[in-house]
Amino acid sequence: VVLVDVAAQAGVSKYTGGRGVAVGPILSDSASDIFCGNENSPNFLFRNLGDGTYQDMAATVGLDDPYQHGRGVALADFNRDGRVDIVYGNWNGPHRLYLQSGAPGHVRFRDIATPKFSMPSPVRTVIAADFDNDQELEVFFNNIAYRGSSANRLFRLIRREHSDPIVEELNPGDALEPEGRGTGGAVTDFDGDGMLDLILSHGESMAQPISIFKGTQGTSNNWLRVIPRTRFGAFARGAKVVLFTRRSGAHLRIIDGGSGYLCEMEPVAHFGLGHDEASSLEVTWPDGRVVTRSVASSETNSVLEIPYPLDVEELLVPVPLE
Repeated sequence: VVLVDVAAQAGVSKYTGGRGVAVGPILSDSASDIFCGNENSPNFLFRNLGDGTYQDMAATVGLDDPYQHGRGVALADFNRDGRVDIVYGNWNGPHRLYLQSGAPGHVRFRDIATPKFSMPSPVRTVIAADFDNDQELEVFFNNIAYRGSSANRLFRLIRREHSDPIVEELNPGDALEPEGRGTGGAVTDFDGDGMLDLILSHGESMAQPISIFKGTQGTSNNWLRVIPRTRFGAFARGAKVVLFTRRSGAHLRIIDGGSGYLCEMEPVAHFGLGHDEASSLEVTWPDGRVVTRSVASSETNSVLEIPYPLDVEELLVPVPLE
């Protein structure tokens, strides 16, 4: 395998103190854009131009945040308007919660972080997930006890019609870890019960064991997990999954690695449904291919794998090995 550096030709070879990266269709309908949270320098938001090149749009759309120290970052749709929003933590600086708005070509990101949400902390990882399957996303900040205690923090974003979400601070229970030397975190469903579990790693300034936390609220809520695949059966990083429900409308997830310090998220779109049910879903791959399928009531509380939509000719012709 020979890898060639094409960053200069692609237009992304900019000097930076890069700390966090998230990839997905942030500005584009399907193609993968790149957000870089940088330290002591402006952030980057590289829009995919579709020809192998990128254009930095961070300053244009209001995401450059030039004097902070970006760390963990996550992509989500917090107000369920079908647009990709961005949340990230700044090392000992104000954390950001950016909602996307505006028509194509006139996109802007607006920070709606409350004073409690934005309160500085030595953050390493930011996670956006529905831990209690109630259809509302939570944001978890994993901090490192740096020169003193620094507890982890958890917030719920409650969607409101025609208004910004309510940002509510929650008690993370045992995951508070005020003396934890957090160096990374991720969520997954370890035991297949449909509830997201939280794993945190520790270290750096002193050795500490890994922690695994199970949620105790929302165990009776419905859920659905969707795993899109690539043409070759791998996890479809960069895919967009939209789940349509019978009562609460559309919910969007991006299959991206997320970004924290030495960690990444699972390549699964996890949807908490509360007492609602899914009616259909739509998967959009980075190359623009789209699959829409119905979701039966019997598929509630299950894992659905969505294969890449091959043409008939592709099914018949073997792929040559190089």
